Amino acid sequence: MNMMVAIQEAFSLSLDPSRSMDLLARAMNDIGKSCHRVAAGHELQLLTDSAVVPKRLKGSVMLLGNFDGFHCGHQALLAAARAEASACGAPLGVMSVEPHPKQLFAPHSEPFRLSSPTTKRETFSRLGLDFLYSPRFNRAFAGQEPEQFIDDILVGGLAVSRIVVGRGFRFGKQRRGDVDLLCRFGEQSGFAVTAVDELGQDGAKYSSTLVRNHLAAGEIDAANALLGGPWSVELGALPGSLRLPGEGSVSWPVSVLKPACGEYRVMARQAETEMSSLGTLAISPTTTSLTLQSSGNLASAPLIVDFLGRA
Repeated sequence: MNMMVAIQEAFSLSLDPSRSMDLLARAMNDIGKSCHRVAAGHELQLLTDSAVVPKRLKGSVMLLGNFDGFHCGHQALLAAARAEASACGAPLGVMSVEPHPKQLFAPHSEPFRLSSPTTKRETFSRLGLDFLYSPRFNRAFAGQEPEQFIDDILVGGLAVSRIVVGRGFRFGKQRRGDVDLLCRFGEQSGFAVTAVDELGQDGAKYSSTLVRNHLAAGEIDAANALLGGPWSVELGALPGSLRLPGEGSVSWPVSVLKPACGEYRVMARQAETEMSSLGTLAISPTTTSLTLQSSGNLASAPLIVDFLGRA
């Protein structure tokens, strides 16, 4: 089946939900295969200023959202965006601000993030996106009127050809911007809008909150199923503590949610090398220790651990 047709059918409200999910899974499987082919020699470009955008990246199809933990719902957005970008030969981009808006508006909240900037970039690169637009989310950015955001950033800076968002996406000052506003401005400014309906299973919609709930309960398999692969966390090794094989202490990122206490099977690796080792990560209320199986030296930070399951 043509990939674009499959995705359009999957998002049709007239389809039986199980049939819709089956079509979407098939389309996303095809997309995943193409992503792996692209990502092998692919380098994601990071943009932080919409006023400085290379010409080759203008006219993009762009996803908008927080994307903290790229779960199945987010992957449905990517499936739709990739199909549109492939159909017209446009660059494929994603906007995801840093820090997470909750860190600005509720700075004393308990750690909640699923991804760090490093693991987020790694995910987008692996999925074959051309660029990540990651502006600093501060009071000035948050205070933009939605019309200003569209005019100055989406049109004037990035010159998007299409925006892909979830149906409930909100943006701008006081979250006043919505899909209807995007559509109205798109008609005036020459960009299209694709709004993807929320997807879920067993009566629960796919969401980062659902992933967090599974992790807080130590349900790694369920969290990984929602993420479509292992949950990845960037750790800091304490100086000299990770000479393999053996056990060493590691520092947990302060803004990232800590899963339930216990032992987890992990793959530990360095982001910029091919060095890796299977191991066990033991989490307690006060410490995090990593036991690695292979010989070698992974003492330099940062380390990324992929959660494979409970030990």
